[in-house]
Amino acid sequence: MKRLTPLLTLVTGAGMAAVLFAMSAQAAPAAAPPKVEAAPPASTAAPADAPPEQATPRPPELSPGASAPPAAPGATDVPAAGTPEQKVDASWTGRLDNGATIAITSRDGAAEAYVCDGKELELWLRGTATDGKLKLDGKDATLTGTFDDSGATGKLAVGGGESTFTAKATAGTAPVVYRATPSLRDAGVDGGWILRPDGTQIGVLTWNGRPMPAPPLDPAFGTTIVEGLTLTAQPVIPGPGPRR
Repeated sequence: MKRLTPLLTLVTGAGMAAVLFAMSAQAAPAAAPPKVEAAPPASTAAPADAPPEQATPRPPELSPGASAPPAAPGATDVPAAGTPEQKVDASWTGRLDNGATIAITSRDGAAEAYVCDGKELELWLRGTATDGKLKLDGKDATLTGTFDDSGATGKLAVGGGESTFTAKATAGTAPVVYRATPSLRDAGVDGGWILRPDGTQIGVLTWNGRPMPAPPLDPAFGTTIVEGLTLTAQPVIPGPGPRR
């Protein structure tokens, strides 16, 4: 009996310790769950009194084939360099202050003029009629002047003399100047005719080296008869290339 006493005491102490440990565990407060920190907000709100940010505008994108937007006013006011000359298709007939008759015809800026007195004096000139200005030259002669829709005026310098002229614009597109064909001129026969707006004609014909008043020309056929021979003339149409 004395041998069991220490063993009972040990068992009893161990049981009491287990009871006290269990009661202590129940009385202890529950552990708090781990604290999870919230992630910072994606962006910080701007103060209420801060002005809103201005978005930078992007230029419009053009789809293939789309036209560009119109240019701002004034962007195309400056004319491009190298503006082409203003050329005309017109004819003018008139008189010089010395009594001679003049006819000028222009096609696409090229011009030719014929001056004659209807007896023995005649003169051919060639040049340009652009931007309202006339500039032609011939054998020892120069013609300068200006023109508009109603007519032309200017000066004719021949040798050491000078004359002024005034000419009116002709209506329609019918030729006003005819000249003997190149084949006739190669044979030594030359002639020029001016067809006036009133239906009359004036010209000079050089036959056998001698100038004389030109006989009437039939403009429908471009022919005239001299000493039983039929001579042919053609309208003077200015153009590039050498005079013929």
